[in-house]
Amino acid sequence: MTTDRSKSPLEGVPQPAAESWAEWVKDYYRHVESYDWVAVADRVSGPETFFHRSRARSVRSLVARHADSGEPMLDAGCGTGLNLRHLPPGSIGLDLNRRHLALVEERLPNHPVVLGDVEAMPFEDESFGTVVCTEVIEHVPHPARALAEVRRVLRPAGVLIGSVPARSPIWRLRSLSRTCGGGEPFHEHYRPSQVRTMLCDFEVVRVKRSPDSLNVFFVARSR
Repeated sequence: MTTDRSKSPLEGVPQPAAESWAEWVKDYYRHVESYDWVAVADRVSGPETFFHRSRARSVRSLVARHADSGEPMLDAGCGTGLNLRHLPPGSIGLDLNRRHLALVEERLPNHPVVLGDVEAMPFEDESFGTVVCTEVIEHVPHPARALAEVRRVLRPAGVLIGSVPARSPIWRLRSLSRTCGGGEPFHEHYRPSQVRTMLCDFEVVRVKRSPDSLNVFFVARSR
């Protein structure tokens, strides 16, 4: 049976068990994850260096083309700042991981950071004109909740710019990279059609595989 990856893998699971599993997944990203995307991208450490550099370039291009580049933005799931460092001053980074945010505070003093969950973001409605959310949804137990939160914090006609891993056999080789930490409890991969389904509550502007077919990049507007 094929899993519909446009939906949460917890659909149909009894609520107590589903929420227990979801919190277990999140606890990994809160307390265990220690990967530094910026360090890997800035020094040639392995194949993932070139993947992260390419992804960051693509995000910068999409931001320049589709967003109001002079306005502060939200980087939802900012990690250690790979994309946030290229967003306008005052742009906010949100992440579950305190260690990641501590690195961002050192590196990017002009970018505030907030500890929080993309499924329940601590921001007022319609707070942002642009939300960047790359390589995050694939780790989220409830993708629909996260995307609903993005819609909530976006202003009308606000822009979501994001990416997820594409379904590709090349990802099976990820563990061969010496920069890959491994041990993730949950990591999905998507076809473009599944991304379009996930974005059904947005006005879809663009959904396209990256040239190397490792990612699906997307741009959508809130309605």
